Amino acid sequence: MFKIDVDNINGKTESLYVFGEQSILTELEDNQILLNHSCRQGHCGLCILQLLSGDVMHQDCLVPLSRGEILACQARPISDIKVSVRDF
Repeated sequence: MFKIDVDNINGKTESLYVFGEQSILTELEDNQILLNHSCRQGHCGLCILQLLSGDVMHQDCLVPLSRGEILACQARPISDIKVSVRDF
């Protein structure tokens, strides 16, 4: 079981525990933490998060990512992680 800490959700940090069997996006949604998204296949880039700590397994995507960015729809935690909603 892994812990996901999500910063910047309504100005606070939300924590949840997951098995890591689903994408981070799905895990967040299952815990009533909603992120912008459109496609769920790594094409739109709306669900980009900053990975602040920990490790994820990230599937291929078409969106160019900067260092430390992950797509919530394409990443699964493989350790405890801390992520932050990206500032636009």
